[in-house]
Amino acid sequence: MAPKSLDRFSTARLLAERLTASHLPNLRQMDQNELFMAHLGGVRDEAGTRAYFNMNVAHWEEHGFGLWMLRDGQDGTVIGRAVLRHLDVDGADEVEVGYGFLPEFWGRGLATEVARACVGVGLERAALSSVVAITLPTNVASQRVMEKAHLTYERKISHQGIPHLLFRVGQDRPTS
Repeated sequence: MAPKSLDRFSTARLLAERLTASHLPNLRQMDQNELFMAHLGGVRDEAGTRAYFNMNVAHWEEHGFGLWMLRDGQDGTVIGRAVLRHLDVDGADEVEVGYGFLPEFWGRGLATEVARACVGVGLERAALSSVVAITLPTNVASQRVMEKAHLTYERKISHQGIPHLLFRVGQDRPTS
């Protein structure tokens, strides 16, 4: 299991903290925002948010890392979320990096900042041999963030029956 020190980390402009019950209103706000959820499967209802919350809390308990809520480093406002989470990719257990910010915080380089930090946390602090990220082929902005976070395009995959692109950083590159 990963060390308890993964509960928090910070970047130049962000504070990341482990998901807790106190973050449920923040998750609800994000899950109801059409722009925020546009590339994340669409808006969730309250039951969907609760299920997403429970899944992420269980992931923390099992693996010692998971979803972090992101606060603005200046005023402490919750402005997004980031994740290192196990993901089945074509039958292989991978750990994905993910990120999302409320639309009013887009275009500031925050996604790149937190993606790089999560890659570092995954490879260095959690001692993972690789980290992956997935995105829809149409989400060019997210692909750019992945590249800036030193992930490279690997292949096309199907995730939940939808075509996605898989990016990776680290040593575990499949030979196929």
